Amino acid sequence: MKHNTLEWVVFTLKSVVSALFFVFAFYGVMGLWLLTQQATLTQATLTSVWTQHTLAAILAAVVTLIGWVLSVRYFHTQLQLTSLTQAVNELGVQVKNAKDMDGNPAVTDLKLGRRLRPMAKSVDDLYMAAQNAMEEERDIERSKDEMITNVSHDLRTPLTSILGYLGLIVNDSPQTLTVEDAKQYATTAFSKAQQMKSLVEDLFDYTQVKQVDFKLRWAPLDLAALLQQLSASYELEAKQKDVVISAVTNPKRIEMIGDPDQLARVFMNLISNALKYGKNATFIRLSAKIIEDENVVEVRVTNNGDPIPADSIDRLFDRFYRVESSRNTGTGGTGLGLAIVSSVVEAHGGTIEVTSDPELTSFIIRLPLQETE
Repeated sequence: MKHNTLEWVVFTLKSVVSALFFVFAFYGVMGLWLLTQQATLTQATLTSVWTQHTLAAILAAVVTLIGWVLSVRYFHTQLQLTSLTQAVNELGVQVKNAKDMDGNPAVTDLKLGRRLRPMAKSVDDLYMAAQNAMEEERDIERSKDEMITNVSHDLRTPLTSILGYLGLIVNDSPQTLTVEDAKQYATTAFSKAQQMKSLVEDLFDYTQVKQVDFKLRWAPLDLAALLQQLSASYELEAKQKDVVISAVTNPKRIEMIGDPDQLARVFMNLISNALKYGKNATFIRLSAKIIEDENVVEVRVTNNGDPIPADSIDRLFDRFYRVESSRNTGTGGTGLGLAIVSSVVEAHGGTIEVTSDPELTSFIIRLPLQETE
């Protein structure tokens, strides 16, 4: 047990030192570079460089923190299992060595076996539960590694572009760099920075809704009115893409208990996805109806665009999954939006599924009308 405790302390210290070393080294190198380039960089460029690299440093620190939290849970489970095993072993020795008043064994091996059998079964059950818990922790650790890989890839791509275009501005001589070229480079770098910002925000939102202590802000709301408002807010964007967006509910007023902000996020994400990925669609329809015998409301976000590939449907709600064959960000997606949608729906005690064929693609959400535990 002491060994496990020491191992956890060493791991924690390593995590903290690694995070601090990364941050200090990062800003040290950045500071030296900016000092050497100060004469050629404008204040706006300096600010842009600091902003983008600070985002990368913050994300690295967040990933380190996630790793530390997971390690705490893993080592805590190991400590509990070790303590339990030691306690049972000590109890068995004490019982077996117990003597009666005449100095004879108080409990024979046969009696000991009968008396300890229920306890042994309980210990076995607890041991299996602990083993399953540790296996889950290992799955989480693997998932964390996958997340780090995906985040690193999705940050590196726009960051490389930003550095490339800023490098063109910095390194080109004033005689060869025109104002139009500088503006074009800066605009492209700004667009890539927006992609990075979107990824960081989505990552933050995802980690928030996946927290064990994530709490919804339950409140009464009219779901029909919410869908009508969202439909109206996307009308201009839809019109620019020759898409008609509408909302139809039955009844006209659907009263329920939920988190208005989180539910708005769910439907905004689904509408945005339909506009972004529903190629060749001519309409997007939001529909809602109450299913009386189940005391739930069913909401559908439907479009008539190109269907989703069948082999992608089961993975749509996986973190960082994109339907595109490559992980390019040409469409601006982070692969986290639908994972957030699924988590929010589950937090409400609801379900979400997808159907897609050459005629229609529908995201079907079922939500309880009343607050769930």
